[in-house]
Amino acid sequence: EWDFVMDVTVKGAFLVTKACLPYMVKNGWGKIVNFSSSAGKSVSTLGGAHYTTAKTALLGLNRAVAKEMAPFGITCNAICPGLIDTEMVRQNSSPEKLKKYEESFPISRLGLPEEVADLVLFLSSRESDYITGAAIDINGGDLMV
Repeated sequence: EWDFVMDVTVKGAFLVTKACLPYMVKNGWGKIVNFSSSAGKSVSTLGGAHYTTAKTALLGLNRAVAKEMAPFGITCNAICPGLIDTEMVRQNSSPEKLKKYEESFPISRLGLPEEVADLVLFLSSRESDYITGAAIDINGGDLMV
């Protein structure tokens, strides 16, 4: 399970990035958006150590690619969702537990997939050209300090 999660999360992102970069460099522009998690900044709510470790490693890859590719007009950012109302989240937690999580968030609900999609669209657009190496939270304020 450890190898599978690390391969999909970290190695997968690395290989896709590696395949795309020559075209982005040639065009002098590109947008890379990685999917980490609030677990990458803290600890997973529903996953284990393998998930938290993989999402944290992805944030390191994100920063390294952002730094190395900035001179070529390429940005690289990560989205760090908290609990989003998906089938996977609902399958891995009881309704009672999800209700407790919701009540603990400053915005007292699960996030919506459409809200995450809107963030992807923004980070993929020209409006985000001066943002790179960022790990952007979308978690209803769950990690707010």
